[in-house]
Amino acid sequence: MSITPPGGWGDPPRQDSQYRSEANMRAQFSPEESTYKRKRSYLSCKICDSGTLSSKSVFRMSGPAVAIGFILLIPSIIGMIVSALMFVGVIAYSGNETGTVTGETNQPYQSTFDANFRQSCVKSFRQNAQMAGVTAPQPLTEQYCECALSTFKQTSSETIAAQTCIQRVQDGTLDIPNRETDAYYSQNIPRVSQDSSGSDLFRVLGSISAVALGIMCFVGGLLGWLLVMRKRILQCDICGAVVNAS
Repeated sequence: MSITPPGGWGDPPRQDSQYRSEANMRAQFSPEESTYKRKRSYLSCKICDSGTLSSKSVFRMSGPAVAIGFILLIPSIIGMIVSALMFVGVIAYSGNETGTVTGETNQPYQSTFDANFRQSCVKSFRQNAQMAGVTAPQPLTEQYCECALSTFKQTSSETIAAQTCIQRVQDGTLDIPNRETDAYYSQNIPRVSQDSSGSDLFRVLGSISAVALGIMCFVGGLLGWLLVMRKRILQCDICGAVVNAS
C-alpha cells in the first residue's frame, strides 16, 4: 500500500523571502530594466540645458575689419616679394656695372665721356687730314686725340685743345701712346663703365628703397594678419550660446 498521494507530492511552497531575493536579482541583471545610463561624450549647454556645444572656428574681428585685413594682407605679401626681387636686382645690376667680363680682364676701362670724346676726335682728325690731302696714320691719330683729351680736361675748351695739339703735331712733341691707350682705339669697342660714384649712388638708393618698401609691406601684412586671425569657440546647436574655447 503506497502512501504517495495522487498527483505526486509537488514542489514545496516557496518562502516569501526567497521569492523577493530572486526578483531583486533578476531586476538587477536584466538589461531591459536596468537604470544605467551611458555618460555623454560631449559638452552640454549650461544656458538651455538641452543643447550640445560644438567646436567651430570663426574670425576674431567683425566682417568689415576682416575685409580691411585682407585688403592689407594680400598687397603686403606681393609688395614684400617685389621688394626682395628689387633688392636682388639692384645688387646684381651694380655688380655687372662694376665687375669684369670673362675674356675682358685685360680690357681697360674708360668713362662714357672719354669714350665719346675719343670717337669724335678720331673722326674729326681723319676728316681734316683727308681734306688736307694726307692720310693720318693710326699712331698719330691716337697721339693727337690723347693730347686733345688731356688738354680739354685742363682748359675746358675744344678750340684751345685743338690748337695746342696741332702745334705739338707740327713740332713732333706728342707723347707716344702705350698699350693701354692703343686698346681704346682698337677695332673692338672698349668696355665703357659708368663713374664709380654714380654706380655707388644707384646701389645705395636702390637698396634703401627696396628695404624701406619691404619694411612698410611687412608692417602692413602684420596688421592685416592680426585682423584676419581666427579663434576656436563652442556654440550651442539650439540656443546659439557661445563659449570661448581658445
